[in-house]
Amino acid sequence: MPTLLRDVARSALHRIDAWGVALIVCSIALLVHDAVTPANLLLVLAVTAAFGLGYVVNDYFDSAFDAQEEAKARHNLFVRHRLGPFRATALFAAAVPLGVFASFGARGVLVAVTCVLVIWAYSAPPLRLKAIPGLDLLTHALFVQTFAYFICVFLTGVEWLRLDAWLLAINFLASLSGQLAQQVRDFDRDSRTDRNFATTVGLPATVTCLRVTTLAVVVTGVAGFAIGVLPPILAPLALGFGFATAHRLGGGGALRPSFQVYLPTTAALAYTGVLLFAELH
Repeated sequence: MPTLLRDVARSALHRIDAWGVALIVCSIALLVHDAVTPANLLLVLAVTAAFGLGYVVNDYFDSAFDAQEEAKARHNLFVRHRLGPFRATALFAAAVPLGVFASFGARGVLVAVTCVLVIWAYSAPPLRLKAIPGLDLLTHALFVQTFAYFICVFLTGVEWLRLDAWLLAINFLASLSGQLAQQVRDFDRDSRTDRNFATTVGLPATVTCLRVTTLAVVVTGVAGFAIGVLPPILAPLALGFGFATAHRLGGGGALRPSFQVYLPTTAALAYTGVLLFAELH
């Protein structure tokens, strides 16, 4: 059991790009709307848990592929441990975030059902959208950072602003860029074990798409700050991910994950935590 708990902790830290980014995006949604309340913070935690659960489900259905590569196998619990009753455990774990969504009424139930369907359709056969070129990118772009932001604005009932359209666009492009970067990074392995956009169109074309989408994120962000749509409190977050952005513009090749994910995400979590604490007090 201690080994399992240790590996669970390691896996959670390794997946900080899932739950961590979701937490940051949701926090931003509350901050820019002056909607930081204990109840809304519970919603943020529920969205964060749901996104974490989505990656657990993804690891479960990817375990056969991840087992073929040492680096992937090391962070996949379902490769390292025989977790037979996974489905029952996943249903139990999902009950908490889905219950929080349901507390927001019919809208919350709709969000909960959408989360479950997308988590299943993206990773699990027979659909397994992540293995359908084009749909793998579109699903990731729509339902990772973008959907997390949408959920918080939609369920808290705050007024929709022009700022929201800008941030939704940035999150869509950033999520698309992130998925392309991951496919570039895993191209050799995916070419042997799986099918996606990159393995279908080839590495040079994927790198070009990565650079174009990343440049679109930069242009949209800079324009938003320049015309005053994006508030200054978001500038440190944009700068914090500057190194990873520059790396993607360079083609997104191999780089230590600490520089791409762990350090900037941890710093962004700390910064948003300070902002949330200040709003509550």
